[in-house]
Amino acid sequence: MDATLLIAGLPRSGTTLACELLNRLPDVRALDEPLQPRTLLAGADDRGGLDADRVAGAIEAFAQEQRRSLCARGEAVSKHVDGRIVGAKVSDARTDDGLRRRMAQRGTVQLGVPPADPFVLAIKQPVAFTALIPLLAGRMAMGAIVRNPLAMLASWESVPMKVREGRAGMPDRIAPGLKALLDAEPDRIERQLLLLDWLWARVARLPARRIVRYEDIVASGGGALGALVPSAAGLAVALQDRNAQLQADAAYVTEVGERLLARDGAYWEVYGRDAVRQLVSSATASRNRSAAAGQVG
Repeated sequence: MDATLLIAGLPRSGTTLACELLNRLPDVRALDEPLQPRTLLAGADDRGGLDADRVAGAIEAFAQEQRRSLCARGEAVSKHVDGRIVGAKVSDARTDDGLRRRMAQRGTVQLGVPPADPFVLAIKQPVAFTALIPLLAGRMAMGAIVRNPLAMLASWESVPMKVREGRAGMPDRIAPGLKALLDAEPDRIERQLLLLDWLWARVARLPARRIVRYEDIVASGGGALGALVPSAAGLAVALQDRNAQLQADAAYVTEVGERLLARDGAYWEVYGRDAVRQLVSSATASRNRSAAAGQVG
């Protein structure tokens, strides 16, 4: 069993839910985006790029620091909501701009002293670790969480995060060429799709057995995470499938779904197009019902 596990994936795919579930296990402590970019950039080489061994060393040094803190005081650095690492980091309630409110903050969180050491320390940093898969996959234990691409894009559309604008917010040394790719595209939705393609192409470099679908996590009550941490196979938590309640409006879901279906991408290796067509069909039916209700009114 690997002592340090890096969880990659795409934003809004269920990576924080994975952390919440893993923290139910006595032999695991899972941290939500605890790293600052400067920690990863400490792995820069003399030419300004990133050296794989140095980056892995910087992450492992951070992991050892958190491991010592957990063993001594049960504390670690993580994003949290009122002291808890939970999947619901964004409120369903809307602010005046129509977007959902962010609730998480970064700080020290109490996770309890592990009963034994070594234990699995899982660190989730979806965009950064996904960008670094080509560097790190052969050096550190990694896994990734993915989700129906249309459901994920609909979630991007509902939150006040960089991904809504089709931006990653990563330094060029961590995500080479990504900023230039996105800067060259004026259309916001097309930028979202380009970002989706770029991130998923990197996830696809991991072995298929290390890629866990959000839908399987929900259906198994968390047991699907056993692909990353063996003890998680026994999880059986009642979970709600958020794909059934898309947070973006029907017009967005329909347009983006049609554009998504018209392109190629590594996501089709994990999800069939029918999974996206089903969400488009549901959104179209919702629009039709709304239009009919408006005519009646």
